[in-house]
Amino acid sequence: MIVLRYVLNSLTRVFLASALVLYGVMFIVEWIRIGKFVSISDIDIFFFAMVPMAIFVLPMALLFSVLLVLERLSTESEIIAMKASGVHNSTLYLPIIVLSFVCMAAQMAVSTYLGPISMGKIQERLIEKAPEKIYAFLNEREFDDTFKGIIIYIESINQVQRELKNIFIETTGSQGSVITADTGTIDVNPTGIMMRLKGGSMFTNTKTALRYVTFDEYVFSIEANFGRQLSIRTHESATQSQLRQLIRENPRPKWIKEYHNRFAFPVLNIILGLIGISFGIQRPRSPRFTGFVVGISTILGYYMAFIFADRAVKGELLDPLIGAWMPNMVFSFVLMAIWLWRRAGLSKGGF
Repeated sequence: MIVLRYVLNSLTRVFLASALVLYGVMFIVEWIRIGKFVSISDIDIFFFAMVPMAIFVLPMALLFSVLLVLERLSTESEIIAMKASGVHNSTLYLPIIVLSFVCMAAQMAVSTYLGPISMGKIQERLIEKAPEKIYAFLNEREFDDTFKGIIIYIESINQVQRELKNIFIETTGSQGSVITADTGTIDVNPTGIMMRLKGGSMFTNTKTALRYVTFDEYVFSIEANFGRQLSIRTHESATQSQLRQLIRENPRPKWIKEYHNRFAFPVLNIILGLIGISFGIQRPRSPRFTGFVVGISTILGYYMAFIFADRAVKGELLDPLIGAWMPNMVFSFVLMAIWLWRRAGLSKGGF
């Protein structure tokens, strides 16, 4: 029991430290992605964002913690001492297996329910805050379709003075119009979002006539398409039951794969735990940080297998169900090959 507690405590400490570091990195990435839409006062949005991040943090933290702890125990000859004292492999591996199943259960809860709920909350809060930060959605010197029914081109945007300069607008409705203006502003009030243009002209092409007018000031209402700008897709904020309904209405391969991914991805924790056990134990004089290298290689390998399966499903070359489970199957075959290799006595570094 003493050895069991010792291994479990070491594993837990490294796991929590790894998760904290990974969360820190992902927090920075998320801040870069949506930071222009929110401020520090909207910290609740980032707390919601932490929940779906667990889908990636848990398996990576698990793999690194297992590899690093077993490598330390190996290089410091603690495993040799344990075996000399009659400690069985099951005592050493039990905490790893338990942690792997805990991570799998937690990740499955996040991927199937908590994550989609959090994504929905993020979307609601961002759309709620979007009108206040409307200028953050605009891009200089780009044809932008953020606003429904129009394509807008703005040469420069002054975020401080909240002013637009050299504006070009083309409407996409049945009555085509081209509007140009020297300056403009966007105002948000209880009645909606209003665009105010100054010093411009408008050319309108109707079925019966062509019309050209100039104006000193022109005010009209606009509607923003914030969902596209926030990059939160429909299936990402849908729970499993909602996703099943979407699939019944429109059985898109991407949605079907996403549905099964939410069950397949958590199983990866068990595979990673076994990979950690296979590669974590080193000879005492082995180079340090071998576990870190193996961890990075494993993550990159899984990512490549995942991308390959995703592309094959999108190209209708692979069934969505097989595409969702293919990375796990590939890594299971690799793990089986390693086990058979070591069983045949070809590996001289393991225990």
